[in-house]
Amino acid sequence: MEYGLITIHSTQNFGSLLQTFSTISAIRSLGISITLIDYHNEKIDERETAIFSGNKKSLKDVIKKILWGKDQKRKYYSINNFLKENTVMTNKSYTVDTIQEVNSKFDGFITGSDIVWGTKITGEDMSYFLDFADSSKKKLAFSSSIGSKWNQEEMEKIKPLLERYDSISVREELASEWIKEVIGKKTEVTCDPTMLWDASYWRKFVEPEYAPKEKYVLIYAVNPDKRNIYDGIKYAKEHKMKAYFVNFYGPIKGTKTIRPITVQQWITLFANAEIVFSASYHGLLFSLYFQKNVFFYNRGEKSRMISLAKELNIEHREGTEENLRNNKLIDYEFVDKKMREKRNESWTYLKNIFKEE
Repeated sequence: MEYGLITIHSTQNFGSLLQTFSTISAIRSLGISITLIDYHNEKIDERETAIFSGNKKSLKDVIKKILWGKDQKRKYYSINNFLKENTVMTNKSYTVDTIQEVNSKFDGFITGSDIVWGTKITGEDMSYFLDFADSSKKKLAFSSSIGSKWNQEEMEKIKPLLERYDSISVREELASEWIKEVIGKKTEVTCDPTMLWDASYWRKFVEPEYAPKEKYVLIYAVNPDKRNIYDGIKYAKEHKMKAYFVNFYGPIKGTKTIRPITVQQWITLFANAEIVFSASYHGLLFSLYFQKNVFFYNRGEKSRMISLAKELNIEHREGTEENLRNNKLIDYEFVDKKMREKRNESWTYLKNIFKEE
């Protein structure tokens, strides 16, 4: 069978890139033919390319493009080029108006991972629920994420689409509980696709020459109140280290701006940091893969970090004032054991849904 994968891949986000790459790599390793559907959601495309594409409406927008657009454009195309070079992608791009055409190309479809079922992110785009797929096509979901609970109106739209799936797994326990409210049964909970591979796999991407030479604090993504930035700066001062902030906008006092353009550079920053202050789900995950001290800050789509923190017993690493003061270290013997168990369970799930092929 030929499968098409629909996910959120055309972004500036390295986490989205890595979950896409990991999903395809895992399924291909099982001998399954899978192609990444180059699907473009209007709301996501606008958000991800706004600073460097289209007609700028104000002088402020033009200045932003001049100051910060170049590096963001380079990162965006670096991500897309990585996927083209390391996956099989459809030659044609599709939108909500043309996605039905892929029915002639594939025998089945897979949704996942990332927050593909986050209706606030996609603008209620039902393509991510495979509404375009013919009834005869096999329909699978692997580690799909919802982010925030659907409202009642959304549930009514989504229910008949979920009931068409042959198999569903989600990434968070909360998501499984929410789906049970919709279709009357819980679904399997599998790991984020990047967790399918252990740290030794990801170390192959590290470029030591890119990493700062001194010991450093890494600040990644931004919490709405910017606490992770201020906490990272404070920690760096107290421990006489540099605070490196992954920042594609104006400089922040107390930090050194660093702008990884490639996925290798991004992974390298986590692999070599002394401690990480992350407001990103995948920033937290890669900190854990490399056994880093990390504080996480839960911004939008909170179910992801809540579920992960509970499962790995790292709730004490949320960046609250009390947790920062206590700085209780992570029990990596426990964390690695739990991640290994989750990895094995998720591989078993993947093998089972494709066993007939």
